Amino acid sequence: MHRLILTLSLTCLSLGAYAHHSSIGIYDEENPVEIEGIVTEVRWRNPHPSYTVAVTDVQGETVDWYVETGSVSTLRLRGVDRDFIKVGDRVHLAGQSSLRGRSEIFAENMLLPDGREVLLRAVSKPYWPAGRSGNIYERGVDEERGAEGRAAARGMFRVWTPIFDDPEAYPLYSSGITQLTAQARTVKAQYDPRGSGFTECRAKGMPYIMASAYPLELVAQGENILIRLEEFDTERLVHMNAPPVAVPASYTLLGHSRGRWDGDALIVETDGVEASYLYSDGTPQSRSIRLVERFEMNEAENRLNYQLSITDPESFTETLEFSRYWVWQPDIRIQPYDCGNLQ
Repeated sequence: MHRLILTLSLTCLSLGAYAHHSSIGIYDEENPVEIEGIVTEVRWRNPHPSYTVAVTDVQGETVDWYVETGSVSTLRLRGVDRDFIKVGDRVHLAGQSSLRGRSEIFAENMLLPDGREVLLRAVSKPYWPAGRSGNIYERGVDEERGAEGRAAARGMFRVWTPIFDDPEAYPLYSSGITQLTAQARTVKAQYDPRGSGFTECRAKGMPYIMASAYPLELVAQGENILIRLEEFDTERLVHMNAPPVAVPASYTLLGHSRGRWDGDALIVETDGVEASYLYSDGTPQSRSIRLVERFEMNEAENRLNYQLSITDPESFTETLEFSRYWVWQPDIRIQPYDCGNLQ
């Protein structure tokens, strides 16, 4: 018989320190839940694959649970593809419970029959004892694609991959930014995550998109540089050695970026960014925002260090500084995001 296990005591391990844009206002990360049951439907798509799992409750009745997981892109980096969980499979999952009183779970962890634990989100931490002792399912390396990636790499012009087991690498920033002006505090207090668009296929702007848990690629385009991010199929064009402007001619999600080289480091300055949210907790940003980014490889050329400086006097009382890094995994490629469509 399939079991439903509610683990709501305060002694339970917290499932994820950072709320994701899809979970805010829907799922409760403070109260995890476990379910076991049979998969009856698979919906494989970005931003979040979902499943229906038939669970037998304590009364012996079958209840259909809606299961949401991390994105297709994140799962791929964890070694999980569309066929990893199939209709008819028996699954044991743990994740965030519903804030709406429904039979739904934002699954963060999966326990395999062989005892290995699968991490299903970028911010997932090992949940079961086996996982906490290091028995984690990991992605295999495609050696043929890796050889192709090594042959194609030219300096920092290559695909860079996020890693999730080092807080210095991910996330770039999260909730808890406190250096807010009075105006920004008022805007944030009125924020409703359910109407924000972050639960839909709405593209992210700068600088939020640079906090992405997805691969990034730097591409030389003549004298300019294209920054490609897998999330939302985002493309940022950096105009190299372009002169600054006193007032932006227009405002867009990604703004206008100007680049220059400082030795081997790429410096990118961006303005003309439309007013939006710095993060999905409602932290606002205004049209006055100015961004300075620094991209620099380490000596071994297998790590891309990133620094971000944010100035926005309408929203923040001081300049905000953040950093992260990506690593080079030669077999990883940028894949189509194709948000909302079944893959």
